[in-house]
Amino acid sequence: MPSIVVMRATSSIYSAPHMDKQCDKTITLNGDTLPGIYFSLTSGKYKENLNCILTIKGSTVSQRIIIVVDNMDIACGGDKLLIYDGQRNPGSLLNLDDKFQCGTHKYYLRTPTTNTVIIEFIANNDGKVGNGFILNVAINFPVATCSRIDDLYRCKNLFCISNIFNCDDRNWCGDNTQKFVCR
Repeated sequence: MPSIVVMRATSSIYSAPHMDKQCDKTITLNGDTLPGIYFSLTSGKYKENLNCILTIKGSTVSQRIIIVVDNMDIACGGDKLLIYDGQRNPGSLLNLDDKFQCGTHKYYLRTPTTNTVIIEFIANNDGKVGNGFILNVAINFPVATCSRIDDLYRCKNLFCISNIFNCDDRNWCGDNTQKFVCR
């Protein structure tokens, strides 16, 4: 399976090229150099007849992945964002409710059983489009202590992320913890 090279953006070393430029690729996160990544679907309004799949994996099988839909503007009625845990099948769909597949919602999810999230965006050709979405995706480290000594940060929702993201301007936890509680 092809992999991508993450390019450094001016705003953050954790931003990636737009998802529509990375279709059918895989990004592997690791705790040392790439504990998370954020990206948007496209640089403007998305195109009709788009079907794009991006896979993001943790580097160890015990890690889980936090997915934060930080901004969403997807035309309902055919266009949708689908987020899967490990495999692309109906039983692995994390955002089951249609209202979390399109519209203008903000929410967060976590892969419960695997270290892999599959993100699929589908746009039909009905003439309705939106701006897409912005996703923050981070490793949820599987450690009981989640201590600062280990360079980790415990979110209020009990997720454990890299302390690199503490006081960052992005919502890596999903509950905005690290944006407002700096240590």
